[in-house]
Amino acid sequence: MLKSLRAKIFSSFMLLVLMLVIAAIMSIIEFNKVGVSIKNVMDDNYKSIEQTKNMLDALEREDSGLLMYLMGNRETGSQTIDYAYSAIQNAIRVARNNITEKDEDKYIDEVIKEYEKFHTSVKQTTDASERWTLEEKNEIYLQNQQLFFATKKTINELMQLNQDGVYKQTDLMKENSKRAMMPAIVSIVAAIVFALLLNFFISEYFINPINRLIEGVKTHYPEKGRIDAKIRLEDEIKTLESEINNLIARLKVK
Repeated sequence: MLKSLRAKIFSSFMLLVLMLVIAAIMSIIEFNKVGVSIKNVMDDNYKSIEQTKNMLDALEREDSGLLMYLMGNRETGSQTIDYAYSAIQNAIRVARNNITEKDEDKYIDEVIKEYEKFHTSVKQTTDASERWTLEEKNEIYLQNQQLFFATKKTINELMQLNQDGVYKQTDLMKENSKRAMMPAIVSIVAAIVFALLLNFFISEYFINPINRLIEGVKTHYPEKGRIDAKIRLEDEIKTLESEINNLIARLKVK
């Protein structure tokens, strides 16, 4: 029984260790999944936000190029407009390749539509500006400003969509982190309960019987003839009690 008890204690301890190891592995796997998925989405969101900033910068440049052209600096103005057009087209292309939010493609389509209106108006203005008076140029520039602000509005809406996506992913990361911690929490609670049960098991079937046996030996009187440690189980400790009583009997005979 004592060997069996040792085996039970050892197997219980190993089970406890195994539970903790499994919980740790599960938590690591969950945290890794959360980290990878969040990183991918966040990277795409940040790329899209970065591209909307590039769009806004290019849009501002094109508007400045138009103003320079109307003020008589045609070569620099024309170069600025062409550069801005190329930059905003590249930004739109990158943003379309990093779509992460629902209906984000529709927001990008709206940016394209509004920007094409603005850019077409800019090109038409530069082509016809030579025959306009200064007052006409001012009037046409103000008309272009309406298209400029409409385009800027759609770009800001696209940026806001991705910023909201970042906030949502942050909240999702918190929830996933809590879920990833659950196996460890459950395992720790189970380990505590298991340790308490193991302590009770060792005390009840190992320590207490030995203490009763020790107490029986201490309080033995020769006239009693034997000790009674009240060992209930038929185990090695019970055998030890019997052998002690046998020894007492042999000594009494002598």
